[in-house]
Amino acid sequence: MKRKVTWRNIFGYGAADLFGNGAMTVASTWMLFFYTSFGGLSPVLAGTILAIARVADSFISPLMGYMTDHFGATKLGRKFGRRRFFLLIAIPLMFIYVIIWFAHMGFWFYLITYLLMEAFTALIMIPYETLAAEMTDDYDTKSRLSSSRMLWSALATFLASWLPGRVFAIMGKNNPNAFLTIGITLGVVFILAIGLTYFSTFERETDGTPEEKKAIIEASSNKGENPLKSMWNMIKDMGSVFRIKSYALHLGIYLTSFTARDIIGATYVYYIVYAMHSNPTQASNILTFGSIIGIPCNLLWPRIMSKLGPSKLLRIMYVTMFFTVACYAGLYYGNAAGTSWALMALYALQITWGISNSGTGYVPWTVYTFIPDVDEIVTKQRREGVFAGIMTFARKTTSALAPFLTGIVLSAFGFSETAKTQSAGAMNGLIIWMLGGATVMLISAYVLTYFFKLDHEHHNVLRAEIDRLKDGGKMEDVEPQTKKVVEGLTGFSYDRLWGHNNIV
Repeated sequence: MKRKVTWRNIFGYGAADLFGNGAMTVASTWMLFFYTSFGGLSPVLAGTILAIARVADSFISPLMGYMTDHFGATKLGRKFGRRRFFLLIAIPLMFIYVIIWFAHMGFWFYLITYLLMEAFTALIMIPYETLAAEMTDDYDTKSRLSSSRMLWSALATFLASWLPGRVFAIMGKNNPNAFLTIGITLGVVFILAIGLTYFSTFERETDGTPEEKKAIIEASSNKGENPLKSMWNMIKDMGSVFRIKSYALHLGIYLTSFTARDIIGATYVYYIVYAMHSNPTQASNILTFGSIIGIPCNLLWPRIMSKLGPSKLLRIMYVTMFFTVACYAGLYYGNAAGTSWALMALYALQITWGISNSGTGYVPWTVYTFIPDVDEIVTKQRREGVFAGIMTFARKTTSALAPFLTGIVLSAFGFSETAKTQSAGAMNGLIIWMLGGATVMLISAYVLTYFFKLDHEHHNVLRAEIDRLKDGGKMEDVEPQTKKVVEGLTGFSYDRLWGHNNIV
Protein backbone atom coordinates (compact mmCIF):
# COMPACT_ATOMS: atom_id res chain seq x y z
CA MET A 1 0.00 0.00 0.00
CA LYS A 2 1.19 3.52 -0.82
CA ARG A 3 -1.12 5.37 1.56
CA LYS A 4 0.27 5.83 5.08
CA VAL A 5 -1.66 4.61 8.09
CA THR A 6 -2.02 7.47 10.59
CA TRP A 7 -2.92 7.41 14.28
CA ARG A 8 -6.40 8.55 13.32
CA ASN A 9 -6.75 5.42 11.17
CA ILE A 10 -5.37 3.24 13.94
CA PHE A 11 -7.70 4.68 16.58
CA GLY A 12 -10.84 4.48 14.44
CA TYR A 13 -10.06 1.06 13.01
CA GLY A 14 -10.43 -0.66 16.37
CA ALA A 15 -13.83 0.85 17.20
CA ALA A 16 -15.92 -1.75 15.33
CA ASP A 17 -14.71 -4.45 17.69
CA LEU A 18 -16.76 -2.70 20.35
CA PHE A 19 -19.61 -4.46 18.55
CA GLY A 20 -17.66 -7.61 17.67
CA ASN A 21 -16.41 -8.42 21.14
CA GLY A 22 -19.18 -6.63 23.02
CA ALA A 23 -22.01 -8.53 21.37
CA MET A 24 -20.05 -11.78 21.61
CA THR A 25 -19.16 -11.28 25.28
CA VAL A 26 -22.73 -10.48 26.28
CA ALA A 27 -23.98 -13.50 24.34
CA SER A 28 -21.39 -15.97 25.66
CA THR A 29 -21.69 -14.74 29.26
CA TRP A 30 -25.40 -13.95 29.59
CA MET A 31 -27.31 -15.61 26.72
CA LEU A 32 -27.72 -19.03 28.32
CA PHE A 33 -28.61 -17.37 31.65
CA PHE A 34 -31.19 -15.12 29.91
CA TYR A 35 -32.83 -18.00 28.05
CA THR A 36 -33.15 -20.13 31.20
CA SER A 37 -34.07 -17.30 33.60
CA PHE A 38 -36.28 -15.02 31.46
CA GLY A 39 -37.03 -17.04 28.33
CA GLY A 40 -38.56 -20.04 30.07
CA LEU A 41 -36.24 -22.50 28.30
CA SER A 42 -34.44 -25.48 29.76
CA PRO A 43 -30.63 -25.51 29.54
CA VAL A 44 -30.82 -28.11 26.78
CA LEU A 45 -33.27 -26.10 24.65
CA ALA A 46 -31.27 -22.92 25.21
CA GLY A 47 -28.07 -24.69 24.20
CA THR A 48 -29.82 -26.20 21.17
CA ILE A 49 -30.55 -22.72 19.81
CA LEU A 50 -26.87 -21.86 19.97
CA ALA A 51 -25.90 -25.17 18.36
CA ILE A 52 -28.35 -24.75 15.45
CA ALA A 53 -26.98 -21.28 14.88
CA ARG A 54 -23.50 -22.76 14.52
CA VAL A 55 -24.67 -25.13 11.80
CA ALA A 56 -26.23 -22.23 9.91
CA ASP A 57 -23.13 -20.10 10.38
CA SER A 58 -20.95 -22.80 8.88
CA PHE A 59 -22.48 -21.67 5.57
CA ILE A 60 -23.02 -17.96 6.29
CA SER A 61 -19.57 -16.85 7.42
CA PRO A 62 -17.41 -18.51 4.73
CA LEU A 63 -19.92 -17.38 2.09
CA MET A 64 -19.71 -13.83 3.39
CA GLY A 65 -15.93 -13.96 3.25
CA TYR A 66 -15.93 -15.19 -0.33
CA MET A 67 -18.48 -12.51 -1.28
CA THR A 68 -16.40 -9.66 0.12
CA ASP A 69 -13.33 -10.90 -1.76
CA HIS A 70 -15.32 -10.59 -5.01
CA PHE A 71 -17.42 -7.51 -4.21
CA GLY A 72 -14.73 -5.18 -5.58
CA ALA A 73 -15.91 -5.87 -9.12
CA THR A 74 -19.30 -4.25 -8.45
CA LYS A 75 -20.11 -0.52 -8.68
CA LEU A 76 -20.97 -0.38 -4.99
CA GLY A 77 -17.75 -2.15 -4.12
CA ARG A 78 -15.66 0.28 -6.16
CA LYS A 79 -17.45 3.30 -4.67
CA PHE A 80 -17.71 2.34 -0.99
CA GLY A 81 -15.14 -0.45 -0.73
CA ARG A 82 -15.62 -4.20 -1.05
CA ARG A 83 -15.24 -4.49 2.75
CA ARG A 84 -16.43 -1.15 4.17
CA PHE A 85 -19.71 -1.14 2.25
CA PHE A 86 -21.02 -3.82 4.59
CA LEU A 87 -20.15 -1.74 7.65
CA LEU A 88 -22.29 1.04 6.22
CA ILE A 89 -25.42 -1.05 5.65
CA ALA A 90 -25.05 -2.69 9.09
CA ILE A 91 -25.99 0.55 10.85
CA PRO A 92 -29.74 0.50 10.02
CA LEU A 93 -29.88 -3.24 10.74
CA MET A 94 -28.75 -2.90 14.36
CA PHE A 95 -32.35 -3.39 15.57
CA ILE A 96 -31.71 -7.12 15.13
CA TYR A 97 -29.44 -7.02 18.16
CA VAL A 98 -32.25 -5.53 20.25
CA ILE A 99 -35.02 -8.01 19.49
CA ILE A 100 -33.05 -11.03 20.72
CA TRP A 101 -33.60 -9.74 24.28
CA PHE A 102 -37.41 -9.87 24.33
CA ALA A 103 -38.43 -11.93 27.37
CA HIS A 104 -40.87 -14.88 27.51
CA MET A 105 -41.17 -15.32 23.74
CA GLY A 106 -40.65 -19.07 23.38
CA PHE A 107 -38.24 -21.40 21.61
CA TRP A 108 -39.06 -20.59 17.98
CA PHE A 109 -38.87 -16.83 18.43
CA TYR A 110 -35.47 -17.13 20.11
CA LEU A 111 -34.21 -19.53 17.47
CA ILE A 112 -35.20 -17.27 14.54
CA THR A 113 -33.94 -14.06 16.12
CA TYR A 114 -30.64 -15.65 17.12
CA LEU A 115 -30.14 -16.94 13.57
CA LEU A 116 -30.75 -13.42 12.28
CA MET A 117 -28.24 -12.13 14.79
CA GLU A 118 -25.64 -14.61 13.58
CA ALA A 119 -26.08 -13.52 9.97
CA PHE A 120 -25.94 -9.88 11.02
CA THR A 121 -22.72 -10.40 12.97
CA ALA A 122 -21.11 -12.08 9.95
CA LEU A 123 -22.22 -9.16 7.77
CA ILE A 124 -20.23 -6.77 9.96
CA MET A 125 -17.29 -8.69 11.36
CA ILE A 126 -16.01 -10.59 8.33
CA PRO A 127 -15.45 -7.49 6.19
CA TYR A 128 -14.10 -5.67 9.24
CA GLU A 129 -11.56 -8.36 10.06
CA THR A 130 -9.91 -7.94 6.66
CA LEU A 131 -9.21 -4.22 7.03
CA ALA A 132 -5.86 -4.40 8.85
CA ALA A 133 -4.44 -6.57 6.06
CA GLU A 134 -6.08 -4.26 3.48
CA MET A 135 -4.54 -1.08 4.94
CA THR A 136 -0.90 -2.17 5.33
CA ASP A 137 1.63 -4.94 4.77
CA ASP A 138 3.97 -3.72 7.53
CA TYR A 139 4.32 -5.98 10.62
CA ASP A 140 4.63 -3.14 13.15
CA THR A 141 1.73 -1.18 11.69
CA LYS A 142 -0.46 -4.28 11.76
CA SER A 143 0.54 -4.81 15.38
CA ARG A 144 -0.52 -1.26 16.22
CA LEU A 145 -3.82 -1.75 14.42
CA SER A 146 -4.39 -4.97 16.34
CA SER A 147 -3.46 -3.24 19.58
CA SER A 148 -6.09 -0.59 18.85
CA ARG A 149 -8.62 -3.29 18.13
CA MET A 150 -7.81 -5.13 21.35
CA LEU A 151 -8.09 -1.91 23.36
CA TRP A 152 -11.57 -1.35 21.97
CA SER A 153 -12.26 -5.05 22.53
CA ALA A 154 -11.21 -4.73 26.18
CA LEU A 155 -13.46 -1.69 26.48
CA ALA A 156 -16.27 -3.83 25.05
CA THR A 157 -15.58 -6.52 27.64
CA PHE A 158 -15.76 -3.88 30.36
CA LEU A 159 -19.01 -2.49 28.97
CA ALA A 160 -20.54 -5.95 28.57
CA SER A 161 -19.57 -6.78 32.15
CA TRP A 162 -20.37 -3.45 33.80
CA LEU A 163 -23.65 -2.49 32.10
CA PRO A 164 -25.75 -5.54 33.11
CA GLY A 165 -24.91 -5.01 36.78
CA ARG A 166 -25.92 -1.36 36.67
CA VAL A 167 -29.19 -2.16 34.90
CA PHE A 168 -29.96 -4.98 37.35
CA ALA A 169 -29.28 -2.61 40.25
CA ILE A 170 -31.68 0.01 38.87
CA MET A 171 -34.44 -2.19 37.41
CA GLY A 172 -34.13 -5.20 39.69
CA LYS A 173 -32.39 -8.51 39.05
CA ASN A 174 -35.72 -10.26 38.34
CA ASN A 175 -37.07 -7.63 35.93
CA PRO A 176 -37.66 -9.27 32.51
CA ASN A 177 -37.08 -5.93 30.74
CA ALA A 178 -33.59 -5.48 32.15
CA PHE A 179 -31.91 -7.34 29.30
CA LEU A 180 -33.97 -5.45 26.71
CA THR A 181 -32.70 -2.20 28.19
CA ILE A 182 -29.16 -3.52 27.94
CA GLY A 183 -29.75 -4.47 24.29
CA ILE A 184 -31.09 -1.03 23.34
CA THR A 185 -28.25 0.78 25.10
CA LEU A 186 -25.57 -1.38 23.51
CA GLY A 187 -27.23 -1.10 20.10
CA VAL A 188 -26.82 2.70 20.11
CA VAL A 189 -23.19 2.39 21.23
CA PHE A 190 -22.47 -0.18 18.51
CA ILE A 191 -23.90 2.07 15.77
CA LEU A 192 -21.57 4.90 16.78
CA ALA A 193 -18.56 2.57 16.90
CA ILE A 194 -19.18 1.04 13.47
CA GLY A 195 -19.67 4.49 11.97
CA LEU A 196 -16.33 5.62 13.40
CA THR A 197 -14.56 2.64 11.84
CA TYR A 198 -16.17 3.23 8.46
CA PHE A 199 -14.93 6.82 8.28
CA SER A 200 -11.44 5.98 9.62
CA THR A 201 -10.41 3.14 7.33
CA PHE A 202 -9.54 2.53 3.68
CA GLU A 203 -8.85 -0.35 1.31
CA ARG A 204 -6.54 -1.32 -1.51
CA GLU A 205 -9.15 -1.05 -4.24
CA THR A 206 -10.31 2.43 -3.18
CA ASP A 207 -7.00 3.99 -2.12
CA GLY A 208 -4.34 1.71 -3.53
CA THR A 209 -2.18 2.05 -6.62
CA PRO A 210 -3.83 1.76 -10.05
CA GLU A 211 -2.23 -1.68 -10.44
CA GLU A 212 -3.71 -2.87 -7.14
CA LYS A 213 -7.16 -1.60 -8.07
CA LYS A 214 -7.05 -3.26 -11.49
CA ALA A 215 -5.81 -6.57 -10.08
CA ILE A 216 -8.57 -6.72 -7.46
CA ILE A 217 -11.32 -5.89 -9.94
CA GLU A 218 -10.06 -8.53 -12.38
CA ALA A 219 -9.70 -11.14 -9.64
CA SER A 220 -13.14 -10.29 -8.27
CA SER A 221 -14.99 -10.50 -11.53
CA ASN A 222 -16.68 -13.73 -12.54
CA LYS A 223 -18.74 -12.18 -15.32
CA GLY A 224 -19.99 -14.77 -17.78
CA GLU A 225 -18.91 -17.66 -15.60
CA ASN A 226 -21.16 -20.68 -15.23
CA PRO A 227 -23.05 -20.45 -11.86
CA LEU A 228 -22.14 -24.04 -10.98
CA LYS A 229 -18.52 -23.33 -11.73
CA SER A 230 -18.69 -20.20 -9.56
CA MET A 231 -20.08 -22.25 -6.69
CA TRP A 232 -17.39 -24.89 -7.11
CA ASN A 233 -14.70 -22.19 -7.14
CA MET A 234 -16.16 -20.75 -3.94
CA ILE A 235 -16.11 -24.14 -2.19
CA LYS A 236 -12.60 -24.81 -3.45
CA ASP A 237 -11.47 -21.37 -2.28
CA MET A 238 -12.80 -21.93 1.23
CA GLY A 239 -11.40 -25.43 1.52
CA SER A 240 -7.99 -24.43 0.24
CA VAL A 241 -7.15 -22.27 3.25
CA PHE A 242 -6.63 -25.38 5.37
CA ARG A 243 -3.71 -26.37 3.14
CA ILE A 244 -1.76 -23.35 4.37
CA LYS A 245 0.28 -24.78 7.25
CA SER A 246 0.49 -21.61 9.35
CA TYR A 247 -3.25 -21.04 9.07
CA ALA A 248 -4.18 -24.61 9.98
CA LEU A 249 -2.01 -24.40 13.11
CA HIS A 250 -3.27 -20.91 13.89
CA LEU A 251 -6.88 -22.04 13.62
CA GLY A 252 -6.23 -25.01 15.90
CA ILE A 253 -4.64 -22.76 18.54
CA TYR A 254 -7.44 -20.23 18.17
CA LEU A 255 -10.25 -22.78 18.48
CA THR A 256 -8.86 -24.59 21.50
CA SER A 257 -7.83 -21.51 23.47
CA PHE A 258 -11.04 -19.59 22.80
CA THR A 259 -13.16 -22.65 23.62
CA ALA A 260 -11.40 -22.75 27.00
CA ARG A 261 -12.22 -19.08 27.53
CA ASP A 262 -15.83 -19.61 26.53
CA ILE A 263 -16.29 -22.63 28.80
CA ILE A 264 -15.18 -20.46 31.70
CA GLY A 265 -17.36 -17.59 30.50
CA ALA A 266 -20.46 -19.76 30.07
CA THR A 267 -20.13 -21.25 33.56
CA TYR A 268 -18.94 -18.20 35.48
CA VAL A 269 -22.30 -16.52 36.17
CA TYR A 270 -23.73 -19.85 37.35
CA TYR A 271 -20.60 -20.34 39.47
CA ILE A 272 -20.97 -16.94 41.18
CA VAL A 273 -24.75 -17.11 41.63
CA TYR A 274 -25.15 -20.73 42.72
CA ALA A 275 -21.76 -22.12 43.79
CA MET A 276 -20.60 -18.97 45.58
CA HIS A 277 -24.13 -18.09 46.86
CA SER A 278 -24.18 -14.62 45.31
CA ASN A 279 -26.33 -12.84 42.68
CA PRO A 280 -26.14 -11.60 39.03
CA THR A 281 -25.29 -8.05 40.11
CA GLN A 282 -22.26 -9.24 42.06
CA ALA A 283 -21.24 -11.43 39.13
CA SER A 284 -21.38 -8.38 36.86
CA ASN A 285 -19.29 -6.35 39.33
CA ILE A 286 -16.58 -9.04 39.50
CA LEU A 287 -16.50 -9.43 35.72
CA THR A 288 -16.25 -5.65 35.36
CA PHE A 289 -13.17 -5.57 37.56
CA GLY A 290 -11.51 -8.25 35.44
CA SER A 291 -12.31 -6.37 32.24
CA ILE A 292 -10.64 -3.22 33.63
CA ILE A 293 -7.47 -5.23 34.29
CA GLY A 294 -7.38 -6.29 30.63
CA ILE A 295 -7.53 -2.76 29.17
CA PRO A 296 -3.96 -1.54 29.94
CA CYS A 297 -2.55 -4.96 29.05
CA ASN A 298 -3.28 -4.28 25.40
CA LEU A 299 -0.77 -1.44 25.45
CA LEU A 300 1.94 -3.87 26.54
CA TRP A 301 1.25 -6.91 24.36
CA PRO A 302 2.78 -5.56 21.09
CA ARG A 303 6.19 -5.05 22.72
CA ILE A 304 6.01 -8.28 24.73
CA MET A 305 4.95 -10.35 21.71
CA SER A 306 7.68 -8.81 19.58
CA LYS A 307 10.24 -9.89 22.18
CA LEU A 308 8.89 -13.34 23.16
CA GLY A 309 7.07 -14.31 19.98
CA PRO A 310 3.39 -15.26 19.83
CA SER A 311 3.84 -18.91 20.80
CA LYS A 312 5.81 -18.34 24.00
CA LEU A 313 3.50 -15.53 25.09
CA LEU A 314 0.47 -17.78 24.61
CA ARG A 315 2.01 -20.57 26.69
CA ILE A 316 2.49 -18.16 29.59
CA MET A 317 -1.12 -17.05 29.26
CA TYR A 318 -2.41 -20.64 29.25
CA VAL A 319 -0.62 -21.47 32.49
CA THR A 320 -2.01 -18.30 34.09
CA MET A 321 -5.54 -19.13 32.98
CA PHE A 322 -5.30 -22.69 34.31
CA PHE A 323 -4.11 -21.38 37.68
CA THR A 324 -7.13 -19.07 37.83
CA VAL A 325 -9.69 -21.79 37.11
CA ALA A 326 -8.03 -24.21 39.54
CA CYS A 327 -8.42 -21.57 42.24
CA TYR A 328 -12.13 -21.22 41.39
CA ALA A 329 -12.55 -24.93 42.04
CA GLY A 330 -10.49 -24.67 45.23
CA LEU A 331 -12.76 -21.94 46.61
CA TYR A 332 -15.85 -24.08 46.08
CA TYR A 333 -14.45 -27.29 47.51
CA GLY A 334 -12.85 -25.34 50.35
CA ASN A 335 -16.36 -24.38 51.51
CA ALA A 336 -15.64 -20.68 51.04
CA ALA A 337 -19.04 -19.91 49.46
CA GLY A 338 -20.78 -16.92 50.98
CA THR A 339 -17.77 -15.70 52.99
CA SER A 340 -16.25 -12.23 52.73
CA TRP A 341 -12.73 -13.57 52.16
CA ALA A 342 -13.99 -15.68 49.24
CA LEU A 343 -15.37 -12.52 47.65
CA MET A 344 -11.99 -10.86 48.06
CA ALA A 345 -10.32 -13.90 46.51
CA LEU A 346 -12.68 -13.76 43.52
CA TYR A 347 -11.75 -10.14 42.90
CA ALA A 348 -8.04 -11.00 43.23
CA LEU A 349 -8.40 -13.85 40.75
CA GLN A 350 -9.89 -11.42 38.24
CA ILE A 351 -6.39 -9.95 37.96
CA THR A 352 -4.92 -13.20 36.64
CA TRP A 353 -8.06 -13.84 34.60
CA GLY A 354 -8.01 -10.33 33.10
CA ILE A 355 -4.36 -10.69 32.09
CA SER A 356 -4.69 -14.19 30.61
CA ASN A 357 -8.00 -13.39 28.88
CA SER A 358 -6.49 -10.25 27.34
CA GLY A 359 -3.33 -12.02 26.18
CA THR A 360 -5.09 -15.01 24.65
CA GLY A 361 -7.39 -12.59 22.82
CA TYR A 362 -4.67 -10.28 21.53
CA VAL A 363 -2.24 -12.81 20.06
CA PRO A 364 -4.51 -14.81 17.68
CA TRP A 365 -6.18 -11.74 16.18
CA THR A 366 -2.84 -10.01 15.69
CA VAL A 367 -1.24 -13.07 14.11
CA TYR A 368 -4.29 -13.51 11.88
CA THR A 369 -3.45 -10.28 10.02
CA PHE A 370 -0.18 -11.87 8.82
CA ILE A 371 -1.83 -15.05 7.48
CA PRO A 372 -2.91 -13.49 4.12
CA ASP A 373 0.79 -12.78 3.46
CA VAL A 374 1.58 -16.49 3.86
CA ASP A 375 -1.28 -17.24 1.49
CA GLU A 376 -0.09 -14.63 -1.01
CA ILE A 377 3.26 -16.30 -1.57
CA VAL A 378 1.39 -19.55 -2.26
CA THR A 379 -1.44 -18.25 -4.47
CA LYS A 380 -0.29 -14.77 -5.65
CA GLN A 381 -3.72 -13.55 -4.46
CA ARG A 382 -5.07 -11.48 -1.55
CA ARG A 383 -7.86 -13.57 0.02
CA GLU A 384 -8.44 -11.80 3.33
CA GLY A 385 -12.19 -12.34 3.09
CA VAL A 386 -12.04 -16.13 2.93
CA PHE A 387 -9.71 -16.28 5.94
CA ALA A 388 -11.91 -13.86 7.85
CA GLY A 389 -15.00 -15.94 7.06
CA ILE A 390 -13.44 -19.11 8.45
CA MET A 391 -12.07 -17.24 11.49
CA THR A 392 -15.43 -15.67 12.30
CA PHE A 393 -17.20 -18.99 11.94
CA ALA A 394 -14.63 -20.58 14.23
CA ARG A 395 -15.00 -17.79 16.81
CA LYS A 396 -18.77 -17.97 16.86
CA THR A 397 -18.57 -21.75 17.04
CA THR A 398 -16.60 -21.60 20.28
CA SER A 399 -18.93 -18.98 21.73
CA ALA A 400 -21.95 -21.24 21.12
CA LEU A 401 -20.34 -24.64 21.67
CA ALA A 402 -19.38 -23.81 25.25
CA PRO A 403 -22.90 -22.70 26.34
CA PHE A 404 -24.44 -25.66 24.48
CA LEU A 405 -22.21 -28.19 26.23
CA THR A 406 -22.65 -26.34 29.52
CA GLY A 407 -26.42 -26.70 29.18
CA ILE A 408 -26.09 -30.43 28.58
CA VAL A 409 -23.74 -30.86 31.57
CA LEU A 410 -26.00 -28.86 33.90
CA SER A 411 -29.07 -30.85 32.87
CA ALA A 412 -27.22 -34.15 33.23
CA PHE A 413 -26.21 -33.28 36.79
CA GLY A 414 -29.72 -32.19 37.81
CA PHE A 415 -29.71 -28.41 37.36
CA SER A 416 -33.22 -26.88 37.63
CA GLU A 417 -33.91 -23.60 35.84
CA THR A 418 -36.74 -22.76 38.27
CA ALA A 419 -34.89 -23.44 41.54
CA LYS A 420 -33.27 -20.65 43.56
CA THR A 421 -30.68 -23.05 44.92
CA GLN A 422 -29.13 -26.02 43.17
CA SER A 423 -28.22 -29.50 44.36
CA ALA A 424 -24.68 -30.50 45.28
CA GLY A 425 -24.65 -32.81 42.27
CA ALA A 426 -25.47 -29.95 39.91
CA MET A 427 -22.70 -27.81 41.39
CA ASN A 428 -20.19 -30.67 41.18
CA GLY A 429 -21.02 -31.04 37.50
CA LEU A 430 -20.56 -27.30 36.98
CA ILE A 431 -17.13 -27.24 38.67
CA ILE A 432 -15.94 -30.41 36.93
CA TRP A 433 -16.94 -29.00 33.55
CA MET A 434 -15.42 -25.57 34.22
CA LEU A 435 -12.07 -27.00 35.33
CA GLY A 436 -11.87 -30.19 33.27
CA GLY A 437 -13.25 -28.82 29.99
CA ALA A 438 -11.07 -25.71 30.09
CA THR A 439 -7.96 -27.71 31.03
CA VAL A 440 -8.30 -30.12 28.08
CA MET A 441 -8.59 -27.18 25.67
CA LEU A 442 -5.68 -25.29 27.22
CA ILE A 443 -3.38 -28.33 27.05
CA SER A 444 -4.27 -28.85 23.38
CA ALA A 445 -3.53 -25.22 22.55
CA TYR A 446 -0.29 -25.34 24.57
CA VAL A 447 1.03 -28.27 22.51
CA LEU A 448 0.09 -26.69 19.16
CA THR A 449 2.07 -23.51 19.90
CA TYR A 450 5.34 -25.47 19.64
CA PHE A 451 4.70 -26.02 15.92
CA PHE A 452 3.66 -22.44 15.07
CA LYS A 453 6.57 -20.32 13.72
CA LEU A 454 4.97 -17.15 12.27
CA ASP A 455 6.72 -14.49 14.37
CA HIS A 456 8.13 -11.04 13.63
CA GLU A 457 11.45 -12.29 12.22
CA HIS A 458 9.93 -14.93 9.96
CA HIS A 459 7.24 -12.55 8.73
CA ASN A 460 9.90 -10.04 7.67
CA VAL A 461 11.67 -12.76 5.69
CA LEU A 462 8.36 -13.73 4.09
CA ARG A 463 7.42 -10.15 3.10
CA ALA A 464 10.88 -9.52 1.67
CA GLU A 465 10.58 -12.60 -0.53
CA ILE A 466 7.10 -11.59 -1.74
CA ASP A 467 8.39 -8.12 -2.62
CA ARG A 468 11.39 -9.63 -4.44
CA LEU A 469 9.14 -11.85 -6.55
CA LYS A 470 6.76 -8.96 -7.26
CA ASP A 471 9.69 -6.91 -8.52
CA GLY A 472 10.48 -9.61 -11.08
CA GLY A 473 12.93 -11.69 -9.09
CA LYS A 474 13.42 -15.29 -10.21
CA MET A 475 12.36 -18.18 -7.98
CA GLU A 476 15.61 -20.03 -8.61
CA ASP A 477 17.55 -17.11 -7.05
CA VAL A 478 16.02 -17.60 -3.59
CA GLU A 479 18.39 -17.61 -0.61
CA PRO A 480 18.63 -21.03 1.13
CA GLN A 481 17.58 -19.64 4.53
CA THR A 482 14.66 -17.76 2.99
CA LYS A 483 13.57 -20.92 1.20
CA LYS A 484 13.63 -22.85 4.47
CA VAL A 485 11.59 -20.20 6.33
CA VAL A 486 8.98 -19.86 3.59
CA GLU A 487 8.56 -23.62 3.22
CA GLY A 488 8.14 -23.93 6.99
CA LEU A 489 5.43 -21.27 7.07
CA THR A 490 3.48 -22.47 4.04
CA GLY A 491 3.88 -26.25 4.21
CA PHE A 492 4.73 -26.28 0.48
CA SER A 493 8.00 -26.97 -1.28
CA TYR A 494 9.39 -23.75 -2.72
CA ASP A 495 8.97 -24.78 -6.35
CA ARG A 496 5.17 -25.05 -5.77
CA LEU A 497 4.84 -21.48 -4.47
CA TRP A 498 3.93 -18.25 -6.26
CA GLY A 499 0.98 -19.75 -8.12
CA HIS A 500 2.73 -22.97 -9.19
CA ASN A 501 -0.03 -25.10 -7.61
CA ASN A 502 -3.73 -25.86 -7.96
CA ILE A 503 -4.92 -24.34 -4.66
CA VAL A 504 -7.18 -21.77 -6.36
